[in-house]
Amino acid sequence: MKKFEKGIIYFFSFIFFPIGLIVWIVSLFNQNQQFKSVGRTALYFAATSFCIQILRGVLNFVLYTNTTLNY
Repeated sequence: MKKFEKGIIYFFSFIFFPIGLIVWIVSLFNQNQQFKSVGRTALYFAATSFCIQILRGVLNFVLYTNTTLNY
């Protein structure tokens, strides 16, 4: 797999985390070790993206509720 293809997969796994899960599931059934490694890395990118989005949502909620209660 070329570096450009890996970069595209990692980019879309980070932006749209379900894509990372799909790539990981597909890589589970593939015999190619290189593709399995790409799938595992895509899963890591997806998990990181998911955690960042959850953290951003919680911070947004906390900051919004704190500013509206002060008025």
